[in-house]
Amino acid sequence: MAATDPNPEQVPLSLERYRLRLGFWQAIWGTLISGGVAVAIPAAVDAYKAQLDLKKAQQEVALKQKEIESKAQDLHQTYISKFIDTALNQDIELRLRFSEYFSYVSDKESRDQWKLYHENLEKRRDAIRLSINDKEMRAAHLGALSKPSEVEQIEVFKLKRELEWHYGEVGYARQDSNITVPSTSALATRLDPKAMQTENEQLFDQVIVDPRRVPDLDRIAERIKTNKERYQAIETKTGVPWFVVGLLHNECCSGDFSRHLNGDSLSARTVTVPRGRPLLGDPPFSWEDSAVDIVGLYRWQNADWSGVGAILYRLESFDGFGYRTHNVRSPSVWGCTNLYISGKFVSDGVFDPSAKSIQCGTGALLKVLVERKIVELAK
Repeated sequence: MAATDPNPEQVPLSLERYRLRLGFWQAIWGTLISGGVAVAIPAAVDAYKAQLDLKKAQQEVALKQKEIESKAQDLHQTYISKFIDTALNQDIELRLRFSEYFSYVSDKESRDQWKLYHENLEKRRDAIRLSINDKEMRAAHLGALSKPSEVEQIEVFKLKRELEWHYGEVGYARQDSNITVPSTSALATRLDPKAMQTENEQLFDQVIVDPRRVPDLDRIAERIKTNKERYQAIETKTGVPWFVVGLLHNECCSGDFSRHLNGDSLSARTVTVPRGRPLLGDPPFSWEDSAVDIVGLYRWQNADWSGVGAILYRLESFDGFGYRTHNVRSPSVWGCTNLYISGKFVSDGVFDPSAKSIQCGTGALLKVLVERKIVELAK
């Protein structure tokens, strides 16, 4: 059977139907795609923004953490610097408290070292306390003697210096601090270097040596004069006037050239304060080498020695200013003169206002040296 041709009128109709269906689906898919894009793009933008915000927040947290770590490190360094200052302090109790603190707050690597340091400080403190007890008993025994020999007097002075250092190192309060406690301002004024130098200059003009002790002082003055060249050798190396060296030599060991300026034998390094001197060389030491070493500890090389006030101030500082806290002139300077009546450390840390020192002070001896024209002081 022969094929029939399509109706010409039906062809456009089919095409129109196809076009309509195609347009419908295009509209549907276009709507879906545009809607999906409209939804997806803001979401992607938001996600990207969120990712940027997260990275920014992470960076800020990292920077904040670094800032915190930096501040913590600065704070730690501040404590370390404070400890370094405190570690140089004579009071061992302060060092103990700082080392105990760092044994808890330091990093793990340093903590054990701080603990070890703290333990060693405790051992040293306990050893010093035992030494204080021994020296106090010995000083009390010597102080009870009615007529101590010159050697015993020298030993008392040595014990005094050693105990003063020990008391300072372990932070002992003065045993008589409940008797007289000067106000802070009054004590500060009394211990002002310029005020003390002015006071000493005035006192030197007023001082009168006890006539009964003049023969003793004359004998000592002649001995100092005889050894002037040896003392001048120390002056050349340290800048300390030769007669000041002589005065200290007499005070420490009665002019004995077989001893250090702290009274210990030159056959070995010093065993009392200052210990282990001289640091260099081997014993036995020459008196000159030892004297240069010990005098150098006081850093007087560039000091101004032009006035008698400055001289007496440094001579007093050699034994300490403890008597000033009791409103008593130091017998190490003014002993056997009209400027000293009574008041004495019968053992270190124990002051007896009624006890009297028989020591002739450096100020009294200096007065004799000047009056005998052995020494001429600058005006």
